[in-house]
Amino acid sequence: MAESLPPTAHLAKRLNHPHYYLNSALCLPLPVVLLASSRASTALTTALLATPVLLSLSVALRKRSDNLETLHASTTSQLRLFNLCGLFFCRKQLGISGWWVLVYLFAWLLVAFFLPQPGYLGPSRVRNLSGEEFETQVLLLPPASTFSSDASGAAPRIVELPASSSSTSTCSASSTSSRSPPTFHLVHFHVPHSSTSRDLHMTLSRLSSTHASPSLAFCVLDASADETQGAFYDLGLATGPTSRDVPLVRLYERGKVRVEAPASEGEAKRAVRRRRLAERKVSKGAEAEAEESEEDESEDEREVEQERALSRYRWDTSAAAIERIFNLRERSGLSHTAPES
Repeated sequence: MAESLPPTAHLAKRLNHPHYYLNSALCLPLPVVLLASSRASTALTTALLATPVLLSLSVALRKRSDNLETLHASTTSQLRLFNLCGLFFCRKQLGISGWWVLVYLFAWLLVAFFLPQPGYLGPSRVRNLSGEEFETQVLLLPPASTFSSDASGAAPRIVELPASSSSTSTCSASSTSSRSPPTFHLVHFHVPHSSTSRDLHMTLSRLSSTHASPSLAFCVLDASADETQGAFYDLGLATGPTSRDVPLVRLYERGKVRVEAPASEGEAKRAVRRRRLAERKVSKGAEAEAEESEEDESEDEREVEQERALSRYRWDTSAAAIERIFNLRERSGLSHTAPES
């Protein structure tokens, strides 16, 4: 089996959507008009035809994502803007009227509103969790339906099951024990309004097709769903457009967080503490480390927040980085699998 799903695998299926077709077609009007026009000079034609190539290369070199869908969206957005500006400012040299520019702008807006970028269309084994599923299957909390209360708001009471249900419950318990839940859950706390979160969702979907196993499950908790709002609130994760809490990826092992990216508050505090100790050791000598006072041990919240913001800014969301940070091959049981030829 391959070490990770290559970015070009299942390319035809992943890009087989009208959104990608139409956005690619919107990059062609200016080059077509240039080739068909006899009024444009050779220098202008050469410059305008060379610019899209340079724009595509600059986007490819600047973008950290290894998802072709994200790279396609970034490249075509630059080329569409180039087409719009080129048609508007060079309309006299090209011999076209301003109406063609308006038609192009209208077509662009029409595609953007009615055919937005779809989710990952390739093979995926990511599970969409509700708030209750996240609490019972990932956090391993008892289900809320264990207790019941009457409408008057009385104390919860245990519901007694009839005797006839004993055999059913025994059978259910045996079937549950035969299918043990995954040891690890890689959970993506997803917010649709974030481009980073959308790109991360595609990366995890691509990784799940080769790394999901009986011991490792890939899950997503979507903040836009009403049934997940309680789970985000209980975890203290804000989901607004200005929030720095999400997107977030956590690896849970039997209900406990083992690895988190970007850096958690505890990791940021430890990084600040290590930096302070290093600075103190350089400035005052090694003896100052032992003379640390209680006041010096208290972390400055501003420094911790800056450390977390810096960690989010430097966060590598590529497939290779996620596989390395969360040690997916070993935790999925694929570390000793022979690679495909």
